Amino acid sequence: MRVWRCQREQAHAAITAVVLLRRVALALCGLVLLHAPARAAILIHEYALRGSLEDTLGGDSLTALGGQITALGYVFAANEGLAFSSRIFNPSAYSIELSFRLDDTKETTKIVDFHSLAADPGLYLQEGKLAFNPTATGTFSDFTADTDVHVVLTRDGATNLFTAYVNGEQRFSFHDDLFMATPPGFSNKLGIFVDTEFDGSGGTANFLRIYNGPLNASEVSALFAALPPSVVPEPSTFVLLAMGGLTLALKSRRRRRRQLGK
Repeated sequence: MRVWRCQREQAHAAITAVVLLRRVALALCGLVLLHAPARAAILIHEYALRGSLEDTLGGDSLTALGGQITALGYVFAANEGLAFSSRIFNPSAYSIELSFRLDDTKETTKIVDFHSLAADPGLYLQEGKLAFNPTATGTFSDFTADTDVHVVLTRDGATNLFTAYVNGEQRFSFHDDLFMATPPGFSNKLGIFVDTEFDGSGGTANFLRIYNGPLNASEVSALFAALPPSVVPEPSTFVLLAMGGLTLALKSRRRRRRQLGK
């Protein structure tokens, strides 16, 4: 009888400990959520651009407007480019991360179009400098022909602050109170490297990431220092690897049986 009571008390104590641990875990989760940044950026689309225009996160694919997707990136001529559209993209609070290189940096080239080519405002390369026409221009000539560059754009929906970075460093910012850096209506569309006014330059796009919410300066610097997106193998690759592993396992098993039979 005493043994049964002891076992019962031990079980009750274990259950009580589990309940307390759950309460502590929930309390910690609440504290984390309470102190989390209200406008933290969340990655919603990632395009590695390695032989495919598909989103590695499983979302909508990019559309090529000419050009060619290769194993080393998306290669485009002047005024060829990519079209992005997403139902989950927040057009007023976002971050766009783009790595690319241009064949000619002396030409005026539109990098990001926000208005389906119906208006001029957008992100441009002008005389080797990053610019948002007609509002702001960087003071540094960051662009060199055939050299990779890392560009990040952020827009804060609460303040309308638009900020542009090149290679981890801020180049300019302005308050976009006229919503020039937001797709109109509910289109949620962006054009990359496409323009109808300037001839622009061809080049190669290395990767593209889209976030909901603005990245801060520290996060942009960390992204510049980090590696590009990794390419997830196709399902067929996993199947081949699994079949190969199974074949090796069967061969090894048969070999052991033969040795035991001897």
